[in-house]
Amino acid sequence: MSYNFNKQIQVGKFDIQVDALKLYGFFEHEVYGDECGGGLWFEHDGELLTLADYDGVFELPKEVWQGLEQLGFLVAPIFKDEEDRAYGT
Repeated sequence: MSYNFNKQIQVGKFDIQVDALKLYGFFEHEVYGDECGGGLWFEHDGELLTLADYDGVFELPKEVWQGLEQLGFLVAPIFKDEEDRAYGT
């Protein structure tokens, strides 16, 4: 399957890319690569896309969920770590 990553953003040291049509994306750290990265899966929530699941890391990095929100995606509180963690920023 090929993807058209039409939504992209760099937040801190994370590169985030999403194919909104195929409801899939990924994130990678610029230093640690996919060792601190993972996949992102979305579902439709009316007109908006919302993060449904992710993999690759135990907790979704703050920079990643903030970047997704900046791109216009909904991120449920369950995916947000309440502690102020930053990965190499």
